[in-house]
Amino acid sequence: MDNWMFRRDLIDSRTLRALSRRSDAKGAIRLFSQFAAMGVTGWGIFMLWGTWWCVPVFLAHGVLLFAYGYAGQHELIHRTAFQTRQFNDWAAHLASFIRIFPAGYQRSWHFSHHRNTKDPDKDSEIIGTTPLTLGSYLWFLTGLDYWTYRIGVLLRVARGRKIEPFLTDEEWPGLVREARIYLAGYVLIAAVSVAFQSWAAIIYWLGPLAAATPFYRFYIATEHYARPQVGDIIVNTRTTRAGPVMQWLMWNMPYHTEHHLFPGVPFHKLAELSRTLRSGNHPAMAANQIARSHLAVNWEIFRGLLRRDPAYSLR
Repeated sequence: MDNWMFRRDLIDSRTLRALSRRSDAKGAIRLFSQFAAMGVTGWGIFMLWGTWWCVPVFLAHGVLLFAYGYAGQHELIHRTAFQTRQFNDWAAHLASFIRIFPAGYQRSWHFSHHRNTKDPDKDSEIIGTTPLTLGSYLWFLTGLDYWTYRIGVLLRVARGRKIEPFLTDEEWPGLVREARIYLAGYVLIAAVSVAFQSWAAIIYWLGPLAAATPFYRFYIATEHYARPQVGDIIVNTRTTRAGPVMQWLMWNMPYHTEHHLFPGVPFHKLAELSRTLRSGNHPAMAANQIARSHLAVNWEIFRGLLRRDPAYSLR
């Protein structure tokens, strides 16, 4: 993805090459630190189950699952988390299985979003959507539609029914096969759960994910919501200030403008890329001010929709 997103006026090629170096060690540290955190929260759920103390641990476990299933998956399908391609692909499939969003389908879906950001007819994230309202925004934040949509896509692709304009005929058979493998895995887990009368899949996986879906939606609303519907990445994408915990959770994706400008730069170099781009005083970057916080962005969107400002109701 480096070539078609390259902005020669923002950074020189030598600096970009240095920033684009992948690292198996950096990827492993981020990945296994999140696995370790999930192990701690999973143990906490086991020990505290049946008490009110379990509730925050249950939610934290879901946030961690989404951090890996969304942000980790995102970095892995770009194949920038690790230098070794096979590491990216296997870890991407695990993250995708957790989030019920097959890796191959997500890659094609997401790359369409990158190539056509905020284009209402081509951006995979907004094709078929309607203008945002206060009601639809609040419904979006609940995440109640997330799982029916994801499961619906999985079942439809597994049946071999293609409606997405961004998917090619050449890649489609592989995506159908992938969806069927994922579906077989879910059926197997369900069968084992019933056979052993176990609720483990619900308690340690699906339940926490469902509970944490509003966190995921709250986060992703800051990436492009209420940004102008134009083709310029610097204008239509938002970078949001975040502390070290949020950056760790979301694989540095709060540097979202920087990622869209140069998607070949791995997560562990995005902060340095941001400093490089913004220290050059380029006029274009001045139009992309860093948002104060994720809470501030969502509050701004809420207020804009409340007063029915057209700038906040874009698809």
